Amino acid sequence: MASLFAQTLLGSFLLGGMFLFGILIAMSITHQTKIIVYRFTEASAEVCSWKPQIDSVKPVLKWLSIILLPIVGVIILMDPGLAITAIGPLGIGAMAWMMGSSNEYQKMQRNSRHDEMEWKKTEIIRTWRKRNIISLTYQWKPYSKNSRYRPLTHLVYCHGGELEKRIQFFRKHLPNAKYEEGKIDI
Repeated sequence: MASLFAQTLLGSFLLGGMFLFGILIAMSITHQTKIIVYRFTEASAEVCSWKPQIDSVKPVLKWLSIILLPIVGVIILMDPGLAITAIGPLGIGAMAWMMGSSNEYQKMQRNSRHDEMEWKKTEIIRTWRKRNIISLTYQWKPYSKNSRYRPLTHLVYCHGGELEKRIQFFRKHLPNAKYEEGKIDI
């Protein structure tokens, strides 16, 4: 492609644009962020997680539709036989509208989860001071009838100055849990 496009200035810009577009697509596939929030109460802990990338797609689709619709309108005025081209911007606008108004679609795309754990059942508190991580391990039974209890671990990431306060909080509220220090497998 470089030998075909690099011969002209326009071709060089097109080739560079395609390369940049390809890099952005590759990064959107490999560089994803997941936000995880913990809230501890006296009885349980709530774990909420979601991926915020889907929120950036909706405005792009909306503005793409808004920009393309007048362009397509001018094309239709020039040649009414090209009215089928209006399907593109209208479809993009409809897709943005559906993405913004459907809670089930947003949950699916965001990969959002809301779990509750009874953290008072924690059997092992493990701290990795090098990474400021505390893990809480307890026995958990999946929802199916024939399943067995198995260990489940929740990781709590702390800011540097908060680690000692969090350790004391868990040790105070979980006096029967075994306390360990060392590396935690993530």
